[in-house]
Amino acid sequence: MRYLLALQIFVLTAIDVFDWSQSLAPGLSVKNAILYVILLALVARFVVRGGMRMELPKLHMWFGLLIVYATLTWLTAALLIRYEFYTLLDSGIDLKGRLLDNAVLFAVYLYGTRTLDDAKFVLKCVLLAVAAANAIAIGNVLGLFHVGVTEVGTGLLAGRVFGAFGHANETAALIVCLLPTYVAAAVSSARIARWFWAAAGAVSAAMMMMTGSRGAFVGLLLAVVCGSWLCHHIISWRRAAALAVTFVAVAVPVTALVSIEFGHSILTERVTDMFLNPATSGDGRAYIWRPVVDKIMGNPVTLITGFGWDAYDAMGFSYAPHNHYLLLWFELGVIGLACYLMLMRQLVVTALRGAENASDETARYLIAFVYGILAVSGALLFAQLFRPWTYIWIYCGITMRMAVIALQTKPNIAPHAQRDAPVVGSRRAIADPVAPRLPVTQRSR
Repeated sequence: MRYLLALQIFVLTAIDVFDWSQSLAPGLSVKNAILYVILLALVARFVVRGGMRMELPKLHMWFGLLIVYATLTWLTAALLIRYEFYTLLDSGIDLKGRLLDNAVLFAVYLYGTRTLDDAKFVLKCVLLAVAAANAIAIGNVLGLFHVGVTEVGTGLLAGRVFGAFGHANETAALIVCLLPTYVAAAVSSARIARWFWAAAGAVSAAMMMMTGSRGAFVGLLLAVVCGSWLCHHIISWRRAAALAVTFVAVAVPVTALVSIEFGHSILTERVTDMFLNPATSGDGRAYIWRPVVDKIMGNPVTLITGFGWDAYDAMGFSYAPHNHYLLLWFELGVIGLACYLMLMRQLVVTALRGAENASDETARYLIAFVYGILAVSGALLFAQLFRPWTYIWIYCGITMRMAVIALQTKPNIAPHAQRDAPVVGSRRAIADPVAPRLPVTQRSR
């Protein structure tokens, strides 16, 4: 099964790199068809083995509540309210693509991977596929070759690179979500593999800078601050400090190279200006958000209920909201927004609990997941995602399998492993690495 899951990842990435958007039927694309075939194979495996046991019920509950409420608002908007320019079929297809299919992806990769080896193998396939897509985009911009479709923005978006995963902000949000996992893969590998994953992470980081996405940098800062606070009890800060120095040593030349090759307009005028002149940088977003908030305040009941799934496009706004949370609030109200936030919270809580019980390598991946989810959550303050959700929910499903296995088993750490504390791991592994173990009789005295 893991090879089938890995094959799907590379096929999905190839479809995005070459921008193949063929539709087999209304609401059924090539991506969907591949997903449903794998889902049928997974269901057949469970039938042959005599059924399945639901895992992580709280995650499924919040995902289910979000889907159910979105469905209710969709039917209400289409059949009862009947907004002008709002169609039942188109909005239903959008609901299926943006919620139902993502839930299926999450379930397929959660239940399709059964062992740690499965999860790590498929996770590395995700990292490899995303890094390859980013490398292709960079090569296209440099003129080294012409593979697939890569766009460079013009006008207000001048100089910003649009990668395989959609708008520059979308591409950057996906990269910032996976960057901590590239670090975890490099630290957990040896010799040549370590350099390979470090290079893959550097390529993705360079691509993130080329997008000029300020939201990604905000997300990265949020992840460093909040992630370190959440994980303070399971991180070896001495090793983390050494890793941070290494990271900075790599980041500085990568930043300089990007600035030289692609001009100062991306980094200096956008990212640097964001920190030096935050009020000016936020004027554009405020101009977009103000009419949306005014519309909500003009209809107080929608503070709680929202206007209905996919209603934003039927309201005649001139610009996309550029804020995932504001869009959820507008369409699904506090109810839908709360379901989404609780879903994200449950992902983070599950990963933290798993990291506390996991072996050293698995703990690194779980802690990287916490940082990654916080980073993309920060980026969503300034962006909407479409294509990247496919990879994010695949990533969530794989990492939750690691967490489930970690919660079901406890690591057996040998004394020599305790003397060589990992970069991240359980508190037990770093509490007192050099204290001698006394016989039971002496300890009892």
